[in-house]
Amino acid sequence: MAHRLEFRLSENPWAPTAVIEEVNARTGSGLVLTGLADQVGGSSSAAFVQWADGRESAMTRTRTPLAVMRQTAGVLNDVRGQALPVPEHQLVLELSDGYVVVVQERLPGRHVSQLNSTTAAAFVAMNERFAGVLRDYPEVPRPRAFPDSASVFEDTIGRLGERGRRLLERLREVDGGRPFRMQGDDLVHTDYTPGNVLFDDAGSVSGVVDWNAGAVRGDRYYALIGLHWGSVGRRTIGAEEFRQVEEKLADLSPATRRSYEAHWMVDQVHESILKGFPLERVEDDLARAERTI
Repeated sequence: MAHRLEFRLSENPWAPTAVIEEVNARTGSGLVLTGLADQVGGSSSAAFVQWADGRESAMTRTRTPLAVMRQTAGVLNDVRGQALPVPEHQLVLELSDGYVVVVQERLPGRHVSQLNSTTAAAFVAMNERFAGVLRDYPEVPRPRAFPDSASVFEDTIGRLGERGRRLLERLREVDGGRPFRMQGDDLVHTDYTPGNVLFDDAGSVSGVVDWNAGAVRGDRYYALIGLHWGSVGRRTIGAEEFRQVEEKLADLSPATRRSYEAHWMVDQVHESILKGFPLERVEDDLARAERTI
């Protein structure tokens, strides 16, 4: 059966109807498509589905390995008991095309197109609630980093030729030639932007969603870096509101902040290539990393 691409405006267009058909055929879940998120851009673009028993859920897909997403599902389902507004992950399945589909609880709230003073404060405060959450989860990995994950980056950034090799060498120089070692046992969302946070009518955070890069363990401050350097993050916060984020980032030493920024930006180049983003997006991410490292 042919399926139209429902998410044509995503940076990684896909057809939720085709995914639902495969999931139902393999699991008997009886999922029915009920709607599409109003997200433009991004690589996840949640579809809304209903189970046969009437439960409402959100469905996304990711290139993150199945084992990582299963671990992420287990961790998030556990920490929900600490009153953290993260979605229950109800189904994680590798599809025939190599993507992993995630069906998760549909949390209340809405996205905002830009943070104001109230939602910016809530955004920062929510990230603080992830402090120490993974103290009892030593098996959860820290963010991938170069050179420890050299083979991972060589498979993507290494294919960019001389520019890619030069970028990775600059990254090594930022840490004085030492392997990157992030400390901490915080739960870190490596794509922590307003597009992945839901707010209630009062401006409080009602949900932190789209953990499709996998939950990682480390320093929660790392999550705030993307709001300034990410292409999506920079469009969703003004200069005045960003001062609230800067006040929190001021707790980092200059050397640690520079290291976090460098690793975050290089990882964005890696992700853009891995997800098959348009060449213009890859070039934009690469050029920004080159300018700032």
